[in-house]
Amino acid sequence: MLNKITPSLLLAGFMAGAVGAHAADRLKGESSAFLKAYVDSPVDWMPWGDAAFARAKGEQRPVFLFVGSFTSELAGAMRRQTFANPKNADWLNTHFVCVIVDREERPDVAALYQAYVLNLKQLTGWPLNVWLTPEFQPYEGATYLSPSEDWGAPGFLKLANQAQTAWATNPAGCRKRASESVAQLAPPAQSPAPAVWSQEKTRARLTASAAAWRAAFDPENGGFGDAPRSPEPELVRFMLLQSPADRDAALKTLRALAASAVRDPLDGGFFRHAADAAWHIPYQQKTLSDQARIALAFLDGAHGADAGAFGLCAAGALDYALSRLSLPGGNFSSAEDATGDEFTGYYTWTAAEIDGALGTASPTFKADHAVMPDGNVPAGDDPSAQYTHRNFLRSAAQPRASDAASAGLLRAVRDRRPAPPLDPRASAGAYGMMLSALSRAGTQLAKQTYLDAARETLAAARANFLVSPDGALRRLRGSSQPADADDYAALALGCRDYARAANDRGAMELSDLLLARLDARFFDPASGAYFGAPSPRGPGFFIRPFGADDPPSAESLAVAAGAPHAGAVAAALSESLEESAAQAPGDQLLALALFRGP
Repeated sequence: MLNKITPSLLLAGFMAGAVGAHAADRLKGESSAFLKAYVDSPVDWMPWGDAAFARAKGEQRPVFLFVGSFTSELAGAMRRQTFANPKNADWLNTHFVCVIVDREERPDVAALYQAYVLNLKQLTGWPLNVWLTPEFQPYEGATYLSPSEDWGAPGFLKLANQAQTAWATNPAGCRKRASESVAQLAPPAQSPAPAVWSQEKTRARLTASAAAWRAAFDPENGGFGDAPRSPEPELVRFMLLQSPADRDAALKTLRALAASAVRDPLDGGFFRHAADAAWHIPYQQKTLSDQARIALAFLDGAHGADAGAFGLCAAGALDYALSRLSLPGGNFSSAEDATGDEFTGYYTWTAAEIDGALGTASPTFKADHAVMPDGNVPAGDDPSAQYTHRNFLRSAAQPRASDAASAGLLRAVRDRRPAPPLDPRASAGAYGMMLSALSRAGTQLAKQTYLDAARETLAAARANFLVSPDGALRRLRGSSQPADADDYAALALGCRDYARAANDRGAMELSDLLLARLDARFFDPASGAYFGAPSPRGPGFFIRPFGADDPPSAESLAVAAGAPHAGAVAAALSESLEESAAQAPGDQLLALALFRGP
């Protein structure tokens, strides 16, 4: 329940609406596509920065911090379901200074408060909802919150009310709670002894990790773990290097992905994940980094009988990135997002639409791609009935010769539909991953076009991200935000892969420069890990955070690239396998499997 609405609150709500006009002006000036989506929000959002810090301190009001991203489905749900409600917005504007952060633009801020929420509630995921003192110290927080308790989970209004009441009745208690939480996140006074690399122990730990993941393998559908299910490309690559049984599980997963709805048969791109275990209902987003990572997994598996089919899958992912996500000058968008209700029909088809586009070729195409007259999305998987009579096209593992012509006709129809938005700026790290995938595909598939694209990508990365001759990087094109550890590591690895593929000495020298700066500016000898940001950045940074939990991590990439401290990082990753009861992330396992020792 909201607090009782009084005449003063109504007046405050009116004033908040007036302030909201200024909020719209502030967000319009932002370069983030995620922040721009909130321009018309009735919440008086402020971007993270000095103006927000000064306002909270000057007004001595608590802060509501919302951290999300362009590709966060649940952040979009909160924007539509919670923040678009004028009553909710007026109440927030009255009681809090509301600050919004794009985690792609400020991964350091995201990692900082992710660490707090994980410690407070043992919750991970996005978006983050955090309540802060005027000094930007956290005293309450959560991940996604539904609009109300009617959804069967803790609601936003309930937790927001608790945070507001706590501050209104006992601000000193909130500050004390924040100080205690911050103290819990501080590094220990006495650091443990650094991990020591052991090839024998690492091999045993990797064998145990592979067995644990094999136990989670779905032999019927391919893939690991429960739905919603992600391709897990680094895990697949790791399993390909292990026992025959592990390799078989990985190959079955790649074959399942090749013949799934997660692989778009019209443009070759791969969606982020599937809502179901059978890979039939894709989550309608495609990202640049996912295309690169998935292409590398298919290239790793493209041997023997699977060489042709898997090579086509890798090429399809890269061709999609080079067409739909490509920008002039070798640049890239980071993602395409069709998850909004207005794009329900963009990736789906009725049988009649396909009949009208393909004519006599329609029956064969519909049979090959699982198109049903009444739609192929089960009612149980479509509670809002938005896909009634509609079909997600499933790829054919071995497409017919006629598929290319049919796909072209259907693409032409789809291109006339309202296009989903693109996030126009990819990170330096995403460029690095594309550089690795293009370089590898160019040599393994013997396609000069990919090596040419890799050369253009490297030139664009130099122009967009390299700030100074000493290897300093910015995170995003046109941004002043410094790059984070994963940007340095991924771009260094991409430069290394391109240097080997194209015999480019300059690319190798740039890789060495980036790795030296990575280790000098980010490496923490006490933990054997990399801080996310080079140094604390102003108010709110009560600790220096490590990177967020999105794979591949800076540690995995740095080990793969051969960073100066790769041995210490690999030793710490190996010991973490021993200490954690959870299944280890695939990117860490892959890095350790490929590492040959310091």
